[in-house]
Amino acid sequence: MLYLSPIPWRRGLIGALAALSLFALAPAAHAQEPACGPVEAVLYPIAPYYIANAQGGTGIDKDMFDEIARRSGCLLSYATDSRLRFWEQMRRGRPLVTLSTIATPERRVLAEFVPYAHGHYFVMLRPGLSERVPSMAAFEADPRLRLLVIRGHAHGAVLDAWVHELRTLGRVVEATDFKAAARMLRAGRGDALLALPLNWNEVYTAFEGVDKPTTLDYTPSERPLAGLAMALTLPEPVRLRLRRALQSMVADGTVQQILRRHLGEPAARAAAYAGE
Repeated sequence: MLYLSPIPWRRGLIGALAALSLFALAPAAHAQEPACGPVEAVLYPIAPYYIANAQGGTGIDKDMFDEIARRSGCLLSYATDSRLRFWEQMRRGRPLVTLSTIATPERRVLAEFVPYAHGHYFVMLRPGLSERVPSMAAFEADPRLRLLVIRGHAHGAVLDAWVHELRTLGRVVEATDFKAAARMLRAGRGDALLALPLNWNEVYTAFEGVDKPTTLDYTPSERPLAGLAMALTLPEPVRLRLRRALQSMVADGTVQQILRRHLGEPAARAAAYAGE
C-alpha cells in the first residue's frame, strides 16, 4: 500500500444540514465525543475515483471522504491500493474503509455497506458486434467471443454469475484497471468490456480516431448499489459516525453534487440514489 499524508478537511457551507438533524453531527458536538480515528481510508488510484496532484489529490472518492471526515469528526488517513488487494487486506482483519464498491454475499461477511449511488454496469462491445450479440445469450452462443473484466471488481448478482460461467469456459480476460482494459478492447484482446457510465469516456478516449464501441444494457432489471464499505473490525461507534455522515450527504444532495462535478450531468443522473 502507498500511504499518503493526511490531508486537511475541507471547510464547506452545508446549509441543508439544519434540516437533517437525524443524520447531522454538528461540529461543536464533536468536541464532546470520543476521539475518532485515524481510520485508514483506501482510495482506488484511477480517474475519476482518485487523481493525485500537488494539492493533495482530487476525484469522486477523495471529495466524498473529505466531506465524510468533516461531518463525522473522524480523522481519516488516506492510502491507495487496488480493489483486489483491498479485499485481501480486509479478509486478514484490517480495519479499513473504502468507497465506490458493490456489495456481494462474500463481502458482506467482512464489511458493512452504506449505499449512496447506483452502480449499474453496461456491456461495451467492439465496433460491429452489437447487432450480432444483443444479449448475454447471444454472446454465450459464440465461443470465439471473450469478455474483459477488471480484476477484483463486482458487478451485481446477475453479471457476476455470467462472468463466473464464462470464466469456467476460459472466455474471461482480466485487466488491472479500466485504462488497460480499454487498450485491450481496442487491440482485440477482448470483444466486450463491463463498464460503469463513469468509465465510458476513458474507453472512448482509447478508441480515438476509430469507430467507438457500442454500449448495451444486458441486465436492465438489475440495479446494484455502490457504497461505503467499512470493515466489521472497526468499532461500531466509529462506523456509526461515518454512516450518519454519508447518509446526511445523500439526504441533502451533496453526493449528487460531487458526482455531477466529476462526471457531468448525464452520468451523475444515471448514478443518482435517493436513499432507501
